[in-house]
Amino acid sequence: MNQALRERLNRMFAPRSVAVIGAGAVPDKVGHAIMDSLVTGGFPGRIYPIHPRHKEILGLTVYKTLDDLPEVPDLAVVALNQHSTVQTTAKVREMGVAGASVIAGGYAEMGPDGSELQEKLREAAGDMPVVGPNTLGFLNARARLNVTFYPRVLHPGDVSFLSQSGGIGLAIKGRADDEGLGIAKWVGVGNRVNLEFATLLDFLKDDPETRVIGIFTEGSADPAAFVRRIASITPHKPVVVYKGGLADDSDKVTVSHTGASAGSALVWSGALRQAGAVAVSSVSDMVAVCKALSVGKVPRGKRIAIFTHTAGPSIVGWDILRNEPGCVLSNLGDRTLKRIADILGPAVPVVYKNPVDGAAGAFLSQPFHDIAEALLEDTTVDALLAIFCEHKNWPYPSEALIDLAKRFPQPIVACFIGSIRKIEADRSQLHAAGVPTYVMPEDAAIGLRALLQRVGRSG
Repeated sequence: MNQALRERLNRMFAPRSVAVIGAGAVPDKVGHAIMDSLVTGGFPGRIYPIHPRHKEILGLTVYKTLDDLPEVPDLAVVALNQHSTVQTTAKVREMGVAGASVIAGGYAEMGPDGSELQEKLREAAGDMPVVGPNTLGFLNARARLNVTFYPRVLHPGDVSFLSQSGGIGLAIKGRADDEGLGIAKWVGVGNRVNLEFATLLDFLKDDPETRVIGIFTEGSADPAAFVRRIASITPHKPVVVYKGGLADDSDKVTVSHTGASAGSALVWSGALRQAGAVAVSSVSDMVAVCKALSVGKVPRGKRIAIFTHTAGPSIVGWDILRNEPGCVLSNLGDRTLKRIADILGPAVPVVYKNPVDGAAGAFLSQPFHDIAEALLEDTTVDALLAIFCEHKNWPYPSEALIDLAKRFPQPIVACFIGSIRKIEADRSQLHAAGVPTYVMPEDAAIGLRALLQRVGRSG
């Protein structure tokens, strides 16, 4: 990516000022929702709503035209119909605006006439980067910038998402919020008039605020470039891809959605695997994987220990982990097994093996800590999956796992089975200590498997 484009993208995604063209005073209008998003998100820069008739929106002075602005904004959000958008995009480019977000649909997804109009939009944009058209917009949580038309409280983190679908993108954002996963940047790429996946991936590759990249795609105008960019990133940053449109007749749906062709499932899956990407098949898997890669540590190898006080979740977890090539249950040493037996005592009738089932002897935090410590001290253990069930009288062993995470190099993944609402306070502390925490054993295992897949890679 040339330096001039990178500088424009930096200004666009972290602007000092934003103009909203087509800002509305009525809550049911998209232009008003974008204004609401900026205010709700706490954007600290200057906001310039533009509308020929209104005087004030959400307490902000409204300007009649672009020419009335006191400065050239870094970012322009165009919330007009598809025809007016073309002329306005040309205007903001001529003004020297760094970049724009074009909300309107009615372009390539509508067939030949729409494709012709999209080509006019591309010409109007020139060298000015444009997110869209046919997009929800984008956000940068660290800059407290939300120029989607969905007002949201922003939770900063280090995972950036690119989504070809606004709906799936919102589902990812909502699931991330529920799972305590912070977001760096979120982009609804839409029809990609001049910002293809490859360009945005180039930008995120060197973005210091982005540690993990998640992508939902239905298809790409240049799939070879898309895969090449992923292959160039995965040695340094994990890339997680949810590929929609895998059914044989999916092109009938995807072409009418964002003007993209889904392509062959077999070709896509093979190419993504060779590029080093983690392929997922649902929103929940996307967030589970991104959380592990964002919060957790990459192990030195693929020998794992599973520790639980209830056997079923460990069986479910191992069913998933065993499919990772090279992943094995650690062959625990005799010293480790004897120590576990001493901790549990003769009153707890269990078989001493991996997975370790502490049964009633592991309900309390101290024995849970001591058994987990024994496992991490075993030189054959590269990673630990620790499982605990929510209970009124037995507190989560959060402090135990936080202590161990600070003392040992192996990654720890926690599964605290129960309700998300109950674990939120503990989860934030566990995440801060580098322990990705889940409520479902399947999600925990999928997250740990993603960490195992990074063995031998940096990042």
